[in-house]
Amino acid sequence: MQSKRRKSSLNSVVVKWADRAGVERAVLEYAARIRQSHPEVTRIVWFGSWVNGIPMPHSDVDLCIILRDSNKSFRDRIPDYLGGRFPGGMDLFPYTEAEFRKLEAGSPSFYAAIRSGREL
Repeated sequence: MQSKRRKSSLNSVVVKWADRAGVERAVLEYAARIRQSHPEVTRIVWFGSWVNGIPMPHSDVDLCIILRDSNKSFRDRIPDYLGGRFPGGMDLFPYTEAEFRKLEAGSPSFYAAIRSGREL
């Protein structure tokens, strides 16, 4: 009995690319919106493969948002800065200024990754 499963071709090629210009435009628009609607934001840093490496088509955007202060826990802050349409995944790290300073001692490699990013 012959299998009903289609046989894949060894000659098939799928080409995917990362839309750098589209992602950069979306990140800059996002940063402008966040700054306008959240006066507690003192800095926004874009870091990770989109800034310092070679992004893959499904690479997410890594953003560190530094706040003057917050009465919410780290995880409870994240939804406050989500929203809008974005072309792909986004990882947000909303640290207060005090938490960000502590990150240098507590997680030096992650702190260095953020510091190597692009200030928006």
